Amino acid sequence: MALDLVGWNVVLDSDRADELSAFYEKLLGWTRFKGEEYTVLVNLEQTGTPTWLTIQQVDDYVPPVWPATLDKQQQMAHLDFHVQDVEEGVKYALSCGASISEHQYDDRWRVMIDPAGHPFCILPPIMPWM
Repeated sequence: MALDLVGWNVVLDSDRADELSAFYEKLLGWTRFKGEEYTVLVNLEQTGTPTWLTIQQVDDYVPPVWPATLDKQQQMAHLDFHVQDVEEGVKYALSCGASISEHQYDDRWRVMIDPAGHPFCILPPIMPWM
């Protein structure tokens, strides 16, 4: 048995939800629907089960530390974006306001940091384990 999905969503917290949603709107090219407490970004071009990303306003948000450090806020999840050209993807993410993490663990992909401190990865289309 499995869930009968009609869509799926990832929620990211931020103390500057509007700024973070604008970053992901530009990065992904998705459509932004702004609410009072959260903003939803939807891939309107997608067929099949819809995907969306929600940015939730959390006034006392504490950014995670990457990589993990004892006694510091830990990441709970991160996003992976598979692209045709990793270096071009990194350049574009930088132009949108991301930064490159000081810590990289593999030369096939890049760990990036969004404006609210969430790590995300830019990866090639197919990784060796796929």
